[in-house]
Amino acid sequence: MSAENSKAGSTTSYRAVWRLGRGRGGGSLGCAIVAHNAINAGRPVLVADGDVNNPTLSRIFDPKGPNGIERPRNAELETSKTWLATALATAISRQSSIVIDMGGGDRVSEELANEVPLGDFLKGNGFTPTFMYFTGPERDDFDHAYRIWSSSAFRSVDSILVMNEGLSRTHSKQADPFKWVRSDERYREMRQAGVLPIKMPALTCMKYLEEGGLTIFDAVAGKPTSNGTPLNPLWKFMSERWLEEFTTTLETSGATKWLP
Repeated sequence: MSAENSKAGSTTSYRAVWRLGRGRGGGSLGCAIVAHNAINAGRPVLVADGDVNNPTLSRIFDPKGPNGIERPRNAELETSKTWLATALATAISRQSSIVIDMGGGDRVSEELANEVPLGDFLKGNGFTPTFMYFTGPERDDFDHAYRIWSSSAFRSVDSILVMNEGLSRTHSKQADPFKWVRSDERYREMRQAGVLPIKMPALTCMKYLEEGGLTIFDAVAGKPTSNGTPLNPLWKFMSERWLEEFTTTLETSGATKWLP
């Protein structure tokens, strides 16, 4: 049995899903889907949005709501580290899975990992960690994701590499923007170590949803825009298809075994 299949067969009650890498808006969107699916299934999960500059998750999951965690006051390193430690302690006390989105704050995660073996800490407190690395097709994006993964602090746990097609400069169905990644020796190294790659399709109507003050879940629910006008039915249709496609990808790839 491969390392990947061996890992995928393991199950525990609670998961700590940690978003890493340069997914930009796609990283927060991916975290939102993971949390939304768990909540809809009735499983306990907290959503910790540590992205001070782009609080996408906080707009979807109220920090003061039943699945929320209060956001950090600022982006200072010590503030973020204290906030992160409190978020983990809250999840432990509530016996709940947790989805952590530090946004572009990988430096916080790396700094904390240099001080504490995060994987061992989480496992010792009843959690199975899952690191989700988000990357766009630009070489700097993948270089960044690989650098973090290859550090000793973030290896030897269930890991998913999310390749966000929404960051491609073109959205042709015929072109694979990650073709070069799949032939890269570093990608093969990650695969051999058990990292599970999945594709996140491009949601090309996202800018129209954001202009209307809507999340993808608002669009699927058919909510009007922030100024009260009905959402364009094409954007609703595209959102529904995107959510269905990405959710199906999570299921068929086996990634859901590593998620809350």
